[in-house]
Amino acid sequence: METFVDFVPEKEPAQEAAPQKPRKALSKISRFLTNKFFLATVGFLAIMLFLDKNDLFSIMERRKELNDLELSKEHYNKELIELHKIKNDLETDPATIEKLAREKYLMKRNNEDIFLTEDQTKLKQAE
Repeated sequence: METFVDFVPEKEPAQEAAPQKPRKALSKISRFLTNKFFLATVGFLAIMLFLDKNDLFSIMERRKELNDLELSKEHYNKELIELHKIKNDLETDPATIEKLAREKYLMKRNNEDIFLTEDQTKLKQAE
């Protein structure tokens, strides 16, 4: 009796290798876009950047406000230093006290007359 052989390559008909169809770029992109991890990441980023309490626009607005506040802080610190200098001069220097009294409060000595004039440039700017 002849032994049974399940597969004999010589007896099988030669199969031609079917040419593989090149995958289209669109199918690769669509597979990538339907990936659940990609969709979850995109959803998370959208929520964090646009819908969250601390979204991108709020952060940028707060950063601008912080810069403005730091500039005003520097301005007020310079002004405070100038005021401390003026205060110190007023407490120690009698000439500064007299100058302030004459300019700001229009005070005079007993034997002086004060003539007030208006500055024409200030009048023109006010109109």
